[in-house]
Amino acid sequence: MKSLIRILAVTAAVVSLGVRADDTDDLLADLDDAGSTSSSDSASETASAGDDAGEAVSDDEGEEVSDDAEGAPSKPAGKASAKIFHVLPLCRELEGAAEVQLPGVTEWKTVEEGKYYPLGSTYRTLGVDANLTIEFGPESFVVVKGIGAFATRVQKIGEKTRSVILVSGTITLKLPTNLPDGSFTVAAPGFTVVSAIGESRYTYSKNGDGDEAVIRCVTQTMSVEGPHFKAPSMRAANEIRIRTSQDQLVTALYGSRGDVLLKLDQGLVANKDFGTGETKIEPKVLDWKLSPRTAVRIHRAKPAIGKNMAVTVMTFDSRGQLRNRCAFAENRYEVNSGELGPTSKKEREELAKRAAAAAESLKADVDAAATQEADATDVSDASDDAGSDGDGQSSGGSDDSFEF
Repeated sequence: MKSLIRILAVTAAVVSLGVRADDTDDLLADLDDAGSTSSSDSASETASAGDDAGEAVSDDEGEEVSDDAEGAPSKPAGKASAKIFHVLPLCRELEGAAEVQLPGVTEWKTVEEGKYYPLGSTYRTLGVDANLTIEFGPESFVVVKGIGAFATRVQKIGEKTRSVILVSGTITLKLPTNLPDGSFTVAAPGFTVVSAIGESRYTYSKNGDGDEAVIRCVTQTMSVEGPHFKAPSMRAANEIRIRTSQDQLVTALYGSRGDVLLKLDQGLVANKDFGTGETKIEPKVLDWKLSPRTAVRIHRAKPAIGKNMAVTVMTFDSRGQLRNRCAFAENRYEVNSGELGPTSKKEREELAKRAAAAAESLKADVDAAATQEADATDVSDASDDAGSDGDGQSSGGSDDSFEF
């Protein structure tokens, strides 16, 4: 009940406008005092009753009861000490100029240091010398240095997670190492960063045909997820680059720093258990190590009927050579090509030999067909010569035999 009163009071105080941190802290302090006063009154009554009971017992057992009372464990700390996020984000530090756009409002306002702002707001810095720090919790910060922008997601009251949306420029995310999984996410049209702890950095930009993001894990770990791919564990100093087309039908991933393990979707497959004879439909995943200068391309096509897209996943080594290729339809195990691309140098050489042999065989077939056609033409000409006289007239007689 006390938490509900705190949330309603803070929300009413904001009323879609920023309020100063000191004012909000005073408001929360007043609520805490009110709650602590009632709690202390009830606690004093309970303590007095306990003292009376303790005196009654001490008459019978003497000093042993007193020793147990002194050695009793202290009360655990309140919930406020374990709080991860503030109810509202706070502008902790500002150097230079920055603006904020509140949810549901079109105009921009100047950001003021020490103010809380509602979730759903968009922040942007003005000038290369700007430095903006938004505090989401005692140890959770988003820092924008130089020209950049990001937004917060509108959330329900009491929701315990936080999320930011990349808009432009470079932002740095600093989170505690003991943060529960899924507590803080970073979103963009083509991917979502989940389970991030420690420090991470994101550079985001839009171009004519889509957007590009450079994701770097500075310390600790993080996970990146997107349609038909996942990087379950990026570690310190790992960096990848993700490009997404404007229609989100093409995704390209490039390795920049370190080796990042990717889980690439290869559709559904039917696996038969020869022991039981049972057939199970299971997802197939390709493990690919995204190293510097290697790449992954994912192409999608919308069907004319239905919702299951046709997907092609391709991997390329550092020389740009195709290593893996798989095509499939979403949620359809019967529409799956399996592995189409060669996966080793030996297989690529064998594939090239087979292609050359096929080309030679095709050429031989074409030459044979041309020879047969030429022979057939010669035979036809010879038969025509044998069936006519010297004047080129038909052997059936001359024109004089026909009477008109």
